[in-house]
Amino acid sequence: MRSFLFLGTLLVCGLVGAQETIESQLQQVLARLDKLERENEERVARTQVAFSAALVNSTTWTDVGPFNRYKTLEFKRVITNIGNAYNPDTGIFTAPVKGLYYFRFTGVVGSSGLLNAGLKRNGVNIIAIHHKAGTQASATNGVTLELEQGDRIYVQIWENLTIADQSQLSTFSGFLVFPL
Repeated sequence: MRSFLFLGTLLVCGLVGAQETIESQLQQVLARLDKLERENEERVARTQVAFSAALVNSTTWTDVGPFNRYKTLEFKRVITNIGNAYNPDTGIFTAPVKGLYYFRFTGVVGSSGLLNAGLKRNGVNIIAIHHKAGTQASATNGVTLELEQGDRIYVQIWENLTIADQSQLSTFSGFLVFPL
């Protein structure tokens, strides 16, 4: 009889110990899940990137240029800048993460009657717009690019030309399609 009592006691103690181990393991799993959820939220927040800006913050016709050399355009009227990757003081978008991005820019011909402008990545021409039709004509272009973190994207106008804007007609926009 004593051996049954002894075995019963061991069994009960083992079950209590096992329950404490299961509860401890469950607490560890829940803590790990909580940490992963926080890390995922931070990752998603870092990869939300989108911007859109207009050349000037005016409702009156405004010419920018001409310049005696290629000039990076500073799209001053920021409409959206999620992730703060676009800098309106320099006109440069800097990729915060490696990924696939889409960019689009539109320009209205200024008083020079001719518009040539190009989208550049780290100093290299990627795409361009051209229009020769007097004033108030426009051109637009867009491209999808695979960028590395830190790549710089901007729009430059050719020398001796002008670009015009009124109520956000000349714009520069981009967004992260998905991180790589």
